[in-house]
Amino acid sequence: MDELFYNLFSQAPGTDSGTQVALFSVSALLSFIAMVLLARRNDLGWWAQILAVFAGPLVIALQFQERSFLFYAVPALLAAAFGLWRFSRFENAGRFGRKVVQRGFGIKSLLVGVVLLAVFAALRMGRMLTTGFIFTDGTTSLWVSLAAEAALVVALIGVACGYRWAWLAASVSSIAYIIVLFGNNPALGLLGVTVFQALAGIYGWFTWRNQHTKESLEADMQSTAKYPPSPYTA
Repeated sequence: MDELFYNLFSQAPGTDSGTQVALFSVSALLSFIAMVLLARRNDLGWWAQILAVFAGPLVIALQFQERSFLFYAVPALLAAAFGLWRFSRFENAGRFGRKVVQRGFGIKSLLVGVVLLAVFAALRMGRMLTTGFIFTDGTTSLWVSLAAEAALVVALIGVACGYRWAWLAASVSSIAYIIVLFGNNPALGLLGVTVFQALAGIYGWFTWRNQHTKESLEADMQSTAKYPPSPYTA
């Protein structure tokens, strides 16, 4: 069992670092499940993402006295809760499904995404940013990995708002994380789950290709209206 743990997480079992890598891997697995469900426009995906934040950032912040990590964990949890609320505004489609109305790509949405990425990345870096450590030599892979983690949260916010291109952003963030992992003795468990996340982003992009837009719904309503409304109806 100890050998299996080491092979999966590249850390000795029972150590703080080993526990943290294991928790991050479980969190990444839950995020992958969330992405697959959200690609199918299923509300349960947001509950999976809430569990992902609990299993990773929140537990690590509380168990290992990383109080500054709470400044990232709590907003990430609120982002998942926002996604659940935002999906609730779409029409039901089945037991847990939603008829998500797709929104087109625009400069405004891109700028909002960039601002959110900067905010979440800064929160994820925490004390490493305020002390200036993140800007020292040899930390490039570190800040890229932290920014990639933040980018996934921001991409899911875009998914919640109906942006199809957010799925590609999720894939790009996962690919960037994979590249960093390959350069630093990767934990096979975390690496494997991150690969699945990248594939889930592509899957989401593919499954959302025929989603209705606001314009197409309005056009359908106009085409199905055979008669004008009667002036005698109250």
